[in-house]
Amino acid sequence: MTLEALRAFLFGVTIAAPVGPIALLVIHIGLNHRLPAALAAALGVALADLTYAVLALAAGSGAFALLHAHDRTLRLGSSGLLILLGLWLTARALHMPARPTDGAHGPIGRAPGLVHLYLLTLANPLTIVLFVAFSGQMGGRAGVGAVVYGSLWLFLGSLTVQAGYAAFGAALRRVTSTRAVRKINAVSGLAIACFGAWGIGLGLAS
Repeated sequence: MTLEALRAFLFGVTIAAPVGPIALLVIHIGLNHRLPAALAAALGVALADLTYAVLALAAGSGAFALLHAHDRTLRLGSSGLLILLGLWLTARALHMPARPTDGAHGPIGRAPGLVHLYLLTLANPLTIVLFVAFSGQMGGRAGVGAVVYGSLWLFLGSLTVQAGYAAFGAALRRVTSTRAVRKINAVSGLAIACFGAWGIGLGLAS
């Protein structure tokens, strides 16, 4: 692994590591559905990071100028979506049967898939801001080989962390009763909604 590849890999880890609304959603999917569904969601998040990595390495920070011009709209839109999603997850959790069982409870509804997580991550303004910084560090308009090489390493860094969140949620599923799952789902849904409300506040203040 070259120094540039290591830097790209670590940046992918850095982007994915904070426990924000996307990480909570991946854990939520692992908790309420089987591991393959959570891994598909994790892959969707990592693919969004890959998309921005290609833009950052191929065109530099100039590729994000248009996105920055619409930062407020993106922030308000994605934050509103997070609020709706969080409240929906909370409401669904409160309507779960409260019977105590072992961790082998069945899936709760249909899991958000790869495409849902991909689009939600793309619309996250924080992701855009982070990749502006990344493009400045890595330099723009590299050759095709360097773009592919660096982007793939960043993708692997992001996927490693997201897969860890998916596995954590799935492991929690195996040892958690239905009653506890209901409480965790309600809290995580409210947390996702709070992230959205925070984003709305920042968007209105900007």
